[in-house]
Amino acid sequence: MKTITRDYRMEGNLPSSYMRYFDGMRCCVLDIETSGLSRENSKVILIGLLTETDSGVKVTQFLAENHYEEHKVLRATMDFLQRENIGYLVTYNGASFDLPFIAKRLEAHFFEDSIKLYDLDLFRFIKCGTDLRQRLDSLSQKSVENYYGILGDRDDSITGRESVTMFDEYSLTGNSTLEKIILTHNREDVLHLYRLMHYVLTDIDRDGNMDNALARYGYPILDGRLAVRPSICCKGRGSNKQYILKINGDQIKDAFSAAFFPDMDSPITAEFNSETGMFQIELPIEKAPENLSDADNTCYVDTVSLELDLSCDPDCINDYLILNPRSINLIAELITKRFVM
Repeated sequence: MKTITRDYRMEGNLPSSYMRYFDGMRCCVLDIETSGLSRENSKVILIGLLTETDSGVKVTQFLAENHYEEHKVLRATMDFLQRENIGYLVTYNGASFDLPFIAKRLEAHFFEDSIKLYDLDLFRFIKCGTDLRQRLDSLSQKSVENYYGILGDRDDSITGRESVTMFDEYSLTGNSTLEKIILTHNREDVLHLYRLMHYVLTDIDRDGNMDNALARYGYPILDGRLAVRPSICCKGRGSNKQYILKINGDQIKDAFSAAFFPDMDSPITAEFNSETGMFQIELPIEKAPENLSDADNTCYVDTVSLELDLSCDPDCINDYLILNPRSINLIAELITKRFVM
């Protein structure tokens, strides 16, 4: 196995509206190359990992020199993620391909460890947080790169499918030219994915939709232990109509099972399932009286009854927290932490 590292100077800060949710969590862009699409029969032949440095970014690549070094690539990657104290991953369709593929190959080699990190799958995030799927014929990474005008900056000239054929020849010959082509393709994928993340997040921030976009996708709390997706829904009709703050989410690390029911002290219902890795919390909320807000269908929570001190929050009026995209995410985080802290 070969390890290749390169440093690049790249400028640009992520929006503060995004960093509120990810501050203190170290980011790693991940992309894999495989010998085929079957998790059972194909192998991981190359993994590229991009991390931020003080002057830009560093790309680390673990390349198998033949079809028998997959276990070395996987081991090096797992050690890297731990050694670098990675807090979350950024992938493109990684939730459907890269991460399940790695998980299956780790299992095939009887590795005891697994990747338990929050994954910002930019493909899924674009689908739920932007309107690009209405504007583009395809949401492939290269199609979105072309939309933002950075596709032409690529230094590679092959597709992932072509890299499979090239690797077969490389594993037999060790040809340095083929090695360079394969590495360049993977390296360009992670570099452009990092750039793409900045463009997408900047657009969402400019439109003021970051809180909504992250709520729909699921934002991390407790250093990525959980991903939280809150929303307001309504149950019943007429006089039985009730507004609910529903908090769905995923248990990424340290999953547990527990159930909590409303009682005299708390109106909250919560269920955590270690087998599915999911959880759901429901909190009754109220429609805001006219003296609190003139907006239609604005809801609020009584922070005193929930034993929360949010008096310094700009949306807290007389101990009532007015619910908007930002404050919904805030209250969802505080309520969820109550059950897992």
